[in-house]
Amino acid sequence: MPSIVFRPMDESDLGLLVGWRHEPHVLAWFRDPPADVPDARKWYGARLSGDDPTRMWVVEVDGAPVGSLQDYPVAADDDLAVRVQLPGSVGFDYLIGDPREVGRGLGTQVLAAYLRDVVLPGHRDARWFVACPDARNAASLRVLDKLGFAQRQWIQMPGEEYAQIVCRASRDHVAGPVTDE
Repeated sequence: MPSIVFRPMDESDLGLLVGWRHEPHVLAWFRDPPADVPDARKWYGARLSGDDPTRMWVVEVDGAPVGSLQDYPVAADDDLAVRVQLPGSVGFDYLIGDPREVGRGLGTQVLAAYLRDVVLPGHRDARWFVACPDARNAASLRVLDKLGFAQRQWIQMPGEEYAQIVCRASRDHVAGPVTDE
């Protein structure tokens, strides 16, 4: 089992993020990447400074940065909140940016650890956890399925060419069973 660590993203990580967002396997699902670090600073600066409710993270596997994740209250995005209709929900997005790490089952391990170690403790009042992958992204849908997320409604966001599938799991499901220790 690899060592998986999450750390808050900061400005020094923007070069990595720009590179990952330009990888062909990422471009298939995340369009319009920032052109360069100054462009990324414009896009993500408020998130990195804490002036936006979205929290951004870098995931390191065995000491090497391999991807990024973010979590946010769904209510902070009016378009998404109207389509998801789950009060008290937290959304998250994720990508394995390093092409050498894609297709090895790492996504499932990373996402399980992220939900357990970062999202749950960071959103103590959240009742639901939601991801909205592109409906064509079979790999992402498979990861969410392995983690017990239920596929619900298909949504079409403004300006998006393809539909997304709302995948959700309750806090109790993500947290797992309570045990006496």
